[in-house]
Amino acid sequence: MPINYINGVRLHRSVTAGLHRVVSRQEYLNKINVFPVPDGDTGTNMAYTLTTIEEGIRDKVYKDIKRMSMAIADSALDGARGNSGAILAQFFVGFADGIKEKSSLTAKEFAEAVIHAKNYAYDALTHPREGTILSVMKAWAESLLESCNSSKDILSMLSKGLDDAQAELEDTPKHLDVLAKAGVLDAGAQGFVDMLEGVHNYITSGKIIESDLQVIEEEDGSIDIIANEKYRYCTECIIIGDAIHRRKLQEKLMDLGGSIVLAGTKTKAKVHIHSDVPREVFSVCSKYGTVTNEKTDDMIKQQSDAHKEHFPMAVIVDSGCDLPEEILESLNIHVIPVRLNFGDVHYVDKVSLTSQEFWKEMKNNPIHPQTSQPSPGDFRRQYQFLSSHYDSAISIHIPKKLSGTFQSAVTASKTVSNFPIEVSDSINGSVGMGLIAMSAAEAVQNGKNFNEVCRILENAINNTTIYIGFDKLDNVVKGGRISHTVKKIANFFRINPIITFKEEGIKTIGITFGNNNKADKFKKFVEAKIPINHNFRVGIAHTQMKEFASKWSKDLQKRFGEDNVVLTEVGPALGVHSGPGSLIFAIQILDDN
Repeated sequence: MPINYINGVRLHRSVTAGLHRVVSRQEYLNKINVFPVPDGDTGTNMAYTLTTIEEGIRDKVYKDIKRMSMAIADSALDGARGNSGAILAQFFVGFADGIKEKSSLTAKEFAEAVIHAKNYAYDALTHPREGTILSVMKAWAESLLESCNSSKDILSMLSKGLDDAQAELEDTPKHLDVLAKAGVLDAGAQGFVDMLEGVHNYITSGKIIESDLQVIEEEDGSIDIIANEKYRYCTECIIIGDAIHRRKLQEKLMDLGGSIVLAGTKTKAKVHIHSDVPREVFSVCSKYGTVTNEKTDDMIKQQSDAHKEHFPMAVIVDSGCDLPEEILESLNIHVIPVRLNFGDVHYVDKVSLTSQEFWKEMKNNPIHPQTSQPSPGDFRRQYQFLSSHYDSAISIHIPKKLSGTFQSAVTASKTVSNFPIEVSDSINGSVGMGLIAMSAAEAVQNGKNFNEVCRILENAINNTTIYIGFDKLDNVVKGGRISHTVKKIANFFRINPIITFKEEGIKTIGITFGNNNKADKFKKFVEAKIPINHNFRVGIAHTQMKEFASKWSKDLQKRFGEDNVVLTEVGPALGVHSGPGSLIFAIQILDDN
């Protein structure tokens, strides 16, 4: 029987069917994840993104397709993770926008909305790549548009669209050599086709094939405790368990903060607390089940933004930026944290996990940690808050070739109206990105306008070079930044690579030889790069090399002045990949700033 229209109810059920299909395939998607970074998390990220949609729309079944699509898009942005998740979220945003104000769609109108969504997804990337999820989106969209001209039946249109999307998926290795060499299809593209298969199965059968999704029950009341003390962090998380005893949990949390709200059921509880010790909050919560969706907002920072006089432009970084706390505070730099996990135990970088705590956990925990970029929702929440207290913002992030953080920020920036946001790829990390953020923040405090700060920021990016030296390459390999082959060759010849970040990705910029005195050799190498004939400043960051780094910093301060040397620790976000005993040296030429 032909299907001549699709309304909100059909869209809800179709998307639900699609997300169940992806969730059931997430382990396979993780296994074939080799692009853009072989970190084995595409399946997890896409499943998380789609599951968040399912959670957000479970009780929002609207007959009106415009209203339904907007609810899907909003949930997608809040939950998007990974490159593919961010692109997928943008696709849903574009679809909702393309519907205009229609309550239901014909085959042609649906195809046109999908074309609009595809364009949105492409526009979200500075340099779109074929052979990815984008290619499959494009093939599907164009197929639908072509089919609707010859048929008004949505079922036949979707069947032809799925065939064309699958064909494009098979061609992804032709566009990306890394896929061809690995003998796999693009994981993000595969995930999108999996979703289309789920949609198609529902349209043809009228049934949703259930996967192992968490069943979220209705909240059955809340416990609300009011406290008058002032705490720094508004801390939130979700606990998933078999038998969460909320009263006992309440008692444990009372010693850790105030303004406590516990809502949920025996299998899912939402925790809200104002606290100075978020890590302890999450630790207590973990005794009652699996902790997810951790969030911490610095209320002192928020209050300062809301009530204290400040410059009209905000400077934002992710926690891949390493700077001493006193510099972050003095320059009013906002930090959006990366998340880390050791298996099922989750942390918020530099909030619920300090560098010292991280290295202790690294030493004692047999599970290698993984990082998870801030979602578009994380950025959107921060951008929206800042838009109430600033006129504009500069958002500076770790390289897009290494993380989807930049893309998350770009996606979120498009959702905030009347608030100019310049999202910049620092092509740097750690203290290198720190020096760049300092340049932007100093320009703000010097009264420069938005365009002037953007120019200064661009110069700072171009004039900042980072050098990274490792004691061992084990963690770099585990993080997918260097191959096992490179490690074997380096170890065999006793070569110590010194790497940097370029626009095209990680590059080896030099080498030292021998297994002894690696730190001294690194120091000698990078000091030779200091441009004596220019105004400059340098940054030193370390992982468990405090004594060496401190002595080195003092020596440079004597030679070049205290104001020209920044010393800090490498945070967990990058420490995951660098490992202990690493040194990072950044040089920034100031002449053009």
